Amino acid sequence: MTGVRAMTLYRRDGRATVFLAGEIDADTAPAVGAAVDDSFSRETGDVDIELADVSFCDASGLNVFLAAALNADASGRRLRLRHPTPAVRRVFDLTGTATLLDAAQAEPPYRPQDFAPMSPVPGPLAASGDQ
Repeated sequence: MTGVRAMTLYRRDGRATVFLAGEIDADTAPAVGAAVDDSFSRETGDVDIELADVSFCDASGLNVFLAAALNADASGRRLRLRHPTPAVRRVFDLTGTATLLDAAQAEPPYRPQDFAPMSPVPGPLAASGDQ
């Protein structure tokens, strides 16, 4: 088990992107859930979860994403799970939950370095997470 790393970047438009890397399992799912919950609590916009660097995801991770999708829907927002690796896609395909995955897979994955630096503003931090 390699663990999981999470970093969240917040944009001025109220949208957040949570970058995940590593393995999501029963040991690491609580940290993933906390990162996703934090992004919803800090911002009022939609949340993207970038999965391009996730090498493994089991039912624990799926449960985190399902809970987050329900949370987003209840608050009138959207959760987009972007660029799942084959290992992640397999979990969604086997459980019939693939409709949660963002359909715009042709776009390249988001990378933290692709975001322009933000000037300091009052309110939420520009980036947070465990690297």
